[in-house]
Amino acid sequence: MAAAAPNSPIDGMAEHILPLPVPSSGQIAYAHNGNPSSRLVVVFFPGLFSVGTAKTVPAPLRQLDAHWISPTLPGMGNTSSTPPNTPYRVNLAQSLSALLDHLHPDGLDRLWIAGGSYGTVAAQMIYGAPYDIFPQGRQIAGCMILAGFSPFKYHKDYSRSLIWPNWVIVGPPSQLVPFRLVQRLISTVFARQLATLDGAVSFLRSALFDKMDPAEQAKFDEYLAHQGEGETMDDFIRNMAETVLRSVKNWDGFMEVSDAIHSDWGFKPDELDEQHASKPVLVVGGDQDELGNKMNEWMVNNYKNAKGRTIPGGHVSALFYQDELWAQLLEMTADK
Repeated sequence: MAAAAPNSPIDGMAEHILPLPVPSSGQIAYAHNGNPSSRLVVVFFPGLFSVGTAKTVPAPLRQLDAHWISPTLPGMGNTSSTPPNTPYRVNLAQSLSALLDHLHPDGLDRLWIAGGSYGTVAAQMIYGAPYDIFPQGRQIAGCMILAGFSPFKYHKDYSRSLIWPNWVIVGPPSQLVPFRLVQRLISTVFARQLATLDGAVSFLRSALFDKMDPAEQAKFDEYLAHQGEGETMDDFIRNMAETVLRSVKNWDGFMEVSDAIHSDWGFKPDELDEQHASKPVLVVGGDQDELGNKMNEWMVNNYKNAKGRTIPGGHVSALFYQDELWAQLLEMTADK
């Protein structure tokens, strides 16, 4: 295989804004990298408290000369909130379709969909979206789910996978208490923590990075060294904290997280038609992830063409294995 090309001169950390057509009349924010003229396209959805960034493209995708696109989810950062009376999944599919039409007006040949954490909800909605609302779905080759969420509408035992804070935020209380009162209370707490850059740094350290064991820390250091930019762990966390602050310009996106996970995603995984179900799904989880792997197991058992992989580490550990994971998904989708 040829050596991977360097990352595109496109500034993958730059944010771009696309006004959306009516009836939405909103906008979608995104970042992109790689070859913008390529007909091989990857869409990666970031998780909660994040915005679309595209600083680097994994080596296997650079070898394909692919175009990497990372949209910011609805109601986060500079992406408009979900319009009233429009299902989250429909707005998401229509917005992404408009973005792909804008960036690839002549169409595309193959499309890979991926997401991390809460972004896996969006990735699965797009993977299973009807082609009348997401025409580019016909070109989907495969899907990658990193530290993901299962569809709670069908995964009846989902709550057993949740640690106490997540049980409150997206579990039964968030759906049983009316008027989103749980979400409003929790957003107030988070807003205090995320009022400053230092507060966001502390939040990330306590939630993710201080929980790393020595082996995961060593893998993190190896990942940073591999990037070849001299970035330290402190630099990485501070840069990540800046994206956290960008994501909470308003709290609409956070307020609908639980509703989106519990909503009708437009399909039931084990009942997808052959056109959709034939596309491979790679489900990845860390063996120390507090989210647990019960949801991963459910997805592997319910998507007809899914394969599970467990890697060492916690909730963000998949970041350190991106080259391996993309090489695996590309192999799974080679003949699709």
